[in-house]
Amino acid sequence: MKVLSSAGAARALWAVVTGVGVLVILIVLALQLIPRLDSGQQVLDDVGPAFADNRVAGHEGAITIVSQITDLADPIATESGTAASEVPKLIRFVAGQTGLSGAEVLAALDENAPNTTALLQAIPLSDVTKELPGLLEFLGTTLELSPQELMTLLRTDFPNLTQSVTALPIVTDGWDKVPGTEGLTRFDGTQITDVPSVRDYFAQDVVPVVARQRENLQDLDGKGGVGYVPYLLLAIGGLVTFFGGMMLWSIRSGPMSAGEGMAMWGVVTGGGLVVLVLVLGLSLFGRLGGGQELLDDAKPIFTDERVAGERAGIDMVSSIVDLGDPLATAEGGAGIDVAKLVLAVTNKTGLTVPEAVAALEEAAPKTTALLQALPLSAVADELPGLVAFLAKTLKLSEAEVTATIGKEFPGLAQVIATVGPVTGGWNEVPDLNGLTRFDGSPVTTVPDVRAYFSTDVVGAVETRREEFQKLESTFPPVDVYAYLLFAIGLIVTALGATMVFVSRATGARAASTATPPRAAPPPTPAASGPAPA
Repeated sequence: MKVLSSAGAARALWAVVTGVGVLVILIVLALQLIPRLDSGQQVLDDVGPAFADNRVAGHEGAITIVSQITDLADPIATESGTAASEVPKLIRFVAGQTGLSGAEVLAALDENAPNTTALLQAIPLSDVTKELPGLLEFLGTTLELSPQELMTLLRTDFPNLTQSVTALPIVTDGWDKVPGTEGLTRFDGTQITDVPSVRDYFAQDVVPVVARQRENLQDLDGKGGVGYVPYLLLAIGGLVTFFGGMMLWSIRSGPMSAGEGMAMWGVVTGGGLVVLVLVLGLSLFGRLGGGQELLDDAKPIFTDERVAGERAGIDMVSSIVDLGDPLATAEGGAGIDVAKLVLAVTNKTGLTVPEAVAALEEAAPKTTALLQALPLSAVADELPGLVAFLAKTLKLSEAEVTATIGKEFPGLAQVIATVGPVTGGWNEVPDLNGLTRFDGSPVTTVPDVRAYFSTDVVGAVETRREEFQKLESTFPPVDVYAYLLFAIGLIVTALGATMVFVSRATGARAASTATPPRAAPPPTPAASGPAPA
């Protein structure tokens, strides 16, 4: 029987096949592809929900309400806010235009917009923070309670008001320098210090990355994600190694025939084609290429310093929501708690309600003014009437009043522009476009938005920081894997197809040169006659 080639050549070729399989296994192990892409799959599983269509669509509305809250509070939170100095300027301006005294202007404003006037008198809110110890001392003395008993009473009977009182010092003390953000910078390297810059970081850096990379992440997470890729490589390497080794063993006593060679090399060719079909069918070039773009774009979010700063920043946002939730609308409950607190003072002291309010004003005038401004939605309701009153008093059109306030009192104008959207959207945030928490629960209110960003988004980034870094920083880039798989498939296919061709040619050549068997001579006829004696 003619053979394909010498035993040594056959063994060398099958050793090449075996070596390709071993090389694939070594690559998987040496490049730590299993832990790296397992980490990538964990990132996709935990962070990926933020890239869902409904969430990406809802981020705009969510970050808009956060931005409006920041714009509302920024002029009034601390002494550095512009509204603090603009309130007396506004009083002097109206007095100068009308000939009224400052006290008369305040009285007129209070008559036409009592909640708004009270809010103006409470600015800046950092002064309210300074008054809180004195207010608590007054309440403890008046109600004849120890500090511990007073706090227990406040938490039990006035929980909404207590929530705001607890959050206010955190907000005002940290507004201009948010604690924990010392290492947090914008993507361009700009240092983040105050609440507006925290807002800008999330609004202009983080949320746009999610929008830009939505399709890339969805493609990467589709068709099984990326966790299976190293196992696929191992399976391919193992099968190639096993098959090559088996063939080496089978030809130890000599090379196989041409027909056997064609069959075995055909199996090799088929294996290579399967790899190529998998690479193309699973769209690995596009998916892993988009995955690398995602890693490059999102890398700044997952650095150690930014992850720590993101938590500090979102915790400040959470404190702002804790402060505002009881105050923003009547449903928040702080206004009801204020009325209950005044009644508690009157019941204990025998004072009338006006006398009790006067006593509170004496102990904490800014705080009492803020309490009288509640709910802040009432301020928003008063603004059209206030503008109409100012227009009539100043003998200007309402458009001229609005323009004058915007030019001369920009901080107050910012408050006026945002208090309506904030209070109006607090319990039903607009433009959320079906935004849901990662567990599927709907996001509708500002506290829901806070929980979504704090627990779901930033929480997922914190949880998967190390896994993201492992996926992003380990050599080689993830888009190389598609080329690696394709190259392996191409090499195996090419080698197998070449050897099929060689086997066929060798078999044909052997058949054409074979010597036909010699015909047997005809039998010799027997001689006639009797055999000799």
